[in-house]
Amino acid sequence: MDFKYLVTATRPRIYLLWAVLVPVGFVATNFYQRHAINALWTVIAIIGLGYMLRVMPLRQVSQMRRIFGAWLMPIVLGLVVSGVVFYVHTAAAGNLIGHLGAFWLGVMAVGYLLNGLADSPGHWYFYNVAINAVFCVLCFTVTAFVPVQYLVAAIVSGWSMLNLWLLRADS
Repeated sequence: MDFKYLVTATRPRIYLLWAVLVPVGFVATNFYQRHAINALWTVIAIIGLGYMLRVMPLRQVSQMRRIFGAWLMPIVLGLVVSGVVFYVHTAAAGNLIGHLGAFWLGVMAVGYLLNGLADSPGHWYFYNVAINAVFCVLCFTVTAFVPVQYLVAAIVSGWSMLNLWLLRADS
């Protein structure tokens, strides 16, 4: 494994940035579960997507546009839903507020799925789809996971990106 490559090449640096940003956001959310945490998540999304926008050759390579879109769409939709549920007063919105960590594991599973379809070979992305989807379901259905869903999401999201950083970056 070429560790110099893992810290200098574009693809691995993107994975590494997200491997740091997303767990930090989930740990912060674990300790501050208020609507204002959405501002932190918006900043995290802007940093991560902005970096991707800056370093990916989107104009020259159509595959890079598809990869960027594979993450842009679910992240923006997830941010919108995460904000709107605080203003919509329905039972479903109230239930989702209590499961936003699980919801985001599902959003990330969708992102990995779309990314895997856009960036072959996709088997590492599909592995992450499975991990995120399983823990999404567990955090929604197993009551013991609900109080720690953000810590679970921090571990799963960090592991997923580190997995790509170590195993997908050079292929």
